[in-house]
Amino acid sequence: MASFLTKLMNSLFDAPAEFVDVASQGPISALLVALGALFVGAAVLAGGVLGLRAVVDLLTPFRPDRVHRPRDR
Repeated sequence: MASFLTKLMNSLFDAPAEFVDVASQGPISALLVALGALFVGAAVLAGGVLGLRAVVDLLTPFRPDRVHRPRDR
């Protein structure tokens, strides 16, 4: 198990250098790496927002007596 964790940590520290090597191959590679990072970042952000909202909903009290009525126009 320690060997697995050591390899995992080493690969995490080596990953940025690998991404730089790939991105420096040309403008298309750099664009693809940037778009991939953007997509992954957006997915992580969306998951974080949803998770945070779920925690907030768990911690806030439920008030069933509160009624939302439509406004008169």
